[in-house]
Amino acid sequence: MTNSRKSVKPVEKKIVFDRLINDRDFELVYKTGRVVISEDKKIKAKYLFENKNINNTFKIGLSVISKKGNSVWRNRIKRILRESVRINREHVRIIIELKNADLLIIFSPYSINQTNSKKIFLKEIRPAVLDILKRIGK
Repeated sequence: MTNSRKSVKPVEKKIVFDRLINDRDFELVYKTGRVVISEDKKIKAKYLFENKNINNTFKIGLSVISKKGNSVWRNRIKRILRESVRINREHVRIIIELKNADLLIIFSPYSINQTNSKKIFLKEIRPAVLDILKRIGK
């Protein structure tokens, strides 16, 4: 019998991908957070790095006011934003590791609404979200 060793992969820190739910977190980000607008001015984000408990958590909030469109359109834009952040979670992990803090971020549409873009797709929103994440990382 031969002794065969299995290759050990380095343990990667997993980021916890949660949602901003309670009002305290929303209020904290709105009062003390910084604002970033994407280059194409489609998406706006308010973000805050929190150093209280360093668990490498990333909390995302989605805010779409009713003046932007009806409930079907608002829910669609929220689903698209959530999916684009999920796709770009590797960038989020890098940002959290560089800053060594928890990240709270609230995404909302800036110049897009139901009247100027009835059908909105992931391929239109994803570059704007990636641009915002790159700006936050700097």
